[in-house]
Amino acid sequence: MLEKLKNLGYYILGIGGLFVLILISVFMIKGAVWIGEHVLQWLINFAWIVLAINLLILLPLSLFRKTGIVGGVGMYMSSYIFGLTLWFLGLLLSYFTWGFLGVFIGLVLAGVGVVPVAMLASLLNGEFFSLLVLIVLTILTFGTRALGMYLASRAEERKSTVVSEVKYE
Repeated sequence: MLEKLKNLGYYILGIGGLFVLILISVFMIKGAVWIGEHVLQWLINFAWIVLAINLLILLPLSLFRKTGIVGGVGMYMSSYIFGLTLWFLGLLLSYFTWGFLGVFIGLVLAGVGVVPVAMLASLLNGEFFSLLVLIVLTILTFGTRALGMYLASRAEERKSTVVSEVKYE
């Protein structure tokens, strides 16, 4: 009898722990949505500024041997601004389209699943402009990241080639 009561206590403790974890998850998702509502417009404006800096300053810098690495690394770092904007936009679209369950499913998919969930929700609800914005931001995020890595590695190769040519002359 004592063993059964002990096991019942463990079950109740386990259920209580599970309830606490679910409650923490709810508060974290609600908090992220609240932050997203207050920060998204700032992130969008900042992303436009960063895009202008990429096109007008960093891309031309990457064409020259001495400043090429600055342009490449700058573009790589700017991809994180686009990624953060994409993630918060995906979070808010998932939440306001499919609610808490959509966000929860998206977060279970390694945290970045809110973007594919938002894309699916936009597609199924006929919000094609939102879908287009998500696709463009995804391309911008991974495109600037790949371009930045390529430009930085190309600048490093050109720099090492010049150094090796100077050594052997």
